[in-house]
Amino acid sequence: MYKGFSAGLLGFGNRTLKEDIPLAAKYGYAGINFDIVKEAQNDPGEIKALLDTHKLVSGGFGLPVDYRNSPEIFEEGIKKLPAYCEFARKTGSNRCITWIIPWSDTLDYKANFELHKTRLTRVAKILEEYGIRFGIEFVGPPAERKGKKYGFIHNLDTLMELLQAIGTSNLGILMDAWHWDLAGQTYGDFKKIPGNEWVVMAHINDAPKGIPAEEQQDLSRELPGATGIIKIADFMKGLLDLKYDGPVYVEPFNEPLKAMDFENAVKTAKAAMDTVWPK
Repeated sequence: MYKGFSAGLLGFGNRTLKEDIPLAAKYGYAGINFDIVKEAQNDPGEIKALLDTHKLVSGGFGLPVDYRNSPEIFEEGIKKLPAYCEFARKTGSNRCITWIIPWSDTLDYKANFELHKTRLTRVAKILEEYGIRFGIEFVGPPAERKGKKYGFIHNLDTLMELLQAIGTSNLGILMDAWHWDLAGQTYGDFKKIPGNEWVVMAHINDAPKGIPAEEQQDLSRELPGATGIIKIADFMKGLLDLKYDGPVYVEPFNEPLKAMDFENAVKTAKAAMDTVWPK
C-alpha cells in the first residue's frame, strides 16, 4: 500500500490536479486522487505526463454517476460514464469508488437491495470493460440510521452480500477505518475478505473523544492517531496482512484542518498519516 494525496478528502474541493501533483510529490506522497468530472476537461496525455514527471500514480476517482436519484438522472450518468472511463484509462487511473447510504425512508431493505444491485451492476460492467476496479464503501455509525424508517447496508457482511450479488470481476471494498470501527468490525473480520484484490481504496481517520460510539456523527472526525478512539493500528495491520497494494488517504472531516491555509493542512495531514503508518 502507498500514501495517497487528496485535496478533496482534506476539505479543499476547489483544487486541480495541475496545482496538486507537484505539491503531492513535494510532501512524499506516491499517488493522487482526483475529481474526474472536473479533470476530464483536460488533455489526458498532459495529465499522465505530469504524473510521470513527478513519479506519481493516479490513485483513483469518485464515481461520476448519481445512482441514488431518479431513473432519468441515473441514465444520464450512465451515458456519460464510458467517456470518463476512457479519460481514466489514458491517465492510468484504474480505481473508482462510491458509498452507500445506510438507510431509506421509502424503500425497505429488499427493495433497496434490488435497486442497488440493478444499478451498480450496470456501473460495474462498464468500469470492468475499461479495466477499472470498483470499490464500494459501507457507512457504519449507528447514528446515521437513527430515526430512519428502513435500515440498509452498514457493515462488512451486508456489503459482501451486495458485492457477491453483483458478481463482476472488478468489485471490491472502499475500506474506511472510521466506518469499519463504528460498525463494530474488528481485526478478526479481515479474514472475511478473500484477498487483496477485494480492497480498492482505504481511508484513515480518528474519532472525537468523549462521544459514545452510537452517538458519533459521520462528518465530525479527527486526524488519524489524534485520539486513539479508532483502532487504527489493527486496521493498518489488517491491510498489511491482506497485502493490500493500493492507496491510503486521510479523510478527517475536520474543521480545524479546513481552517488552515492549504499547504499547512497538507503538511499536518501527512504528519498524521506518518505517525500511524506501519514501520
